[in-house]
Amino acid sequence: MPMTDPILTALAQMEERFVERMGEWRREIQLDINGGFDAVHQRLDRLEQEYEMLNAGVARLEADVRTLKVDVATLRVDVGTLKVDVATLKVDVATLKSDVAELKSTVGRLDARAEHDRSDRQDLGEQAVECRRRLDDLEGRVQEIEGRLPPE
Repeated sequence: MPMTDPILTALAQMEERFVERMGEWRREIQLDINGGFDAVHQRLDRLEQEYEMLNAGVARLEADVRTLKVDVATLRVDVGTLKVDVATLKVDVATLKSDVAELKSTVGRLDARAEHDRSDRQDLGEQAVECRRRLDDLEGRVQEIEGRLPPE
């Protein structure tokens, strides 16, 4: 019955623990990366929905403005009521202009946020590539160590 060298046994056990830890580390990194991508995609989906809702709101406002313009063009009122109606229309137009400006500002902020999210997604991708490269390097080192160990 051959006796095993305690040093080789300890090295083998240490190697097994190292390989297990590397596998756990790799799984954790993959989960973190996947979670980050999922969060970015969810955020982009929400931004796209908000953007579409704002575009629909702007389209409704533009339709209302066109309707108002047609109504104003076809109005036949006497001079006395004309002054009151024009004042009301000016207030309404000013309100609409303010609303359109606010919507444009919101769309601009959403565009900026979407660009920032695209940048974040690119950064995550670069980090994932770097993690993969480092993991491949570590796997190469493990193989090199395994190659130096005497066969069992």
